[in-house]
Amino acid sequence: MGRKIAFTSACMLLTASCTGLQTNLDKDSSANPVVANTSQNDEVKVIIKKGNDTKKNKKSKENNDEIKNKIAKKHSEKEEDDSDYITTNINSNGLLDEKELVDEEMPNSRLVMQKLTELKMEQRKILSEGTSSQKKVVALQNKLLRAYKQWKGTKYVLGGDSASGIDCSAFTRRVYREVFSFELPRRSVDQAQAGSHVPRSQLKAGDIVFFKPEGTGNHTAVYLGNSLFLNASTSKGVVISTLENIYWNKTFKYGVRVNETA
Repeated sequence: MGRKIAFTSACMLLTASCTGLQTNLDKDSSANPVVANTSQNDEVKVIIKKGNDTKKNKKSKENNDEIKNKIAKKHSEKEEDDSDYITTNINSNGLLDEKELVDEEMPNSRLVMQKLTELKMEQRKILSEGTSSQKKVVALQNKLLRAYKQWKGTKYVLGGDSASGIDCSAFTRRVYREVFSFELPRRSVDQAQAGSHVPRSQLKAGDIVFFKPEGTGNHTAVYLGNSLFLNASTSKGVVISTLENIYWNKTFKYGVRVNETA
């Protein structure tokens, strides 16, 4: 019996002590707001951190928008400068001269001359009132013609790749090298797979035009504009031809747009 009374008294003292300790802790917490429960304190920290991240993200977005605006402004200014340069440069050097580009003995010389005259009139209109992108096309066309003039009249030689004789794929590759600083495959069949295929109605200056004549090999050339293309003809050598010619119109398959030069 004595042991039970002693054990009961000890438990009562322990309970009272624990209750007092909890009461003191509660008083300290209410008296000092810094002493808060752990879960509540952690929640406050998370909210504050989230608020700071939001501010940082907003600031970062503002900086990115500012950078984008500066880039867009510089690009716009560059386009204006390019447009002025193209207009001045082409006007000072003169547009294409039909008589220098076409000889009477060339196939369909009159039709080709007519198409070149139309192209020249269109170029003049663009230089006068066209957009920057249109003027860049005029500049590209003149680059293509300068490359053509270096090879004009060169005789056709199958497998040739020099001023003494050149074939269609070698000429096409030479033009791309000189105008775009881009190296095409040597064979015409590989050139036809060097980019995305486009129909005749969507041809642009610089596109490869691919032909498949019956009973002969593949044929490639470089499109200029207004149905005209720079061509190493098997019969007349390097000339300017037109898709409105019955033969070329019949054997034309598709255009090839090389993405790296578009």
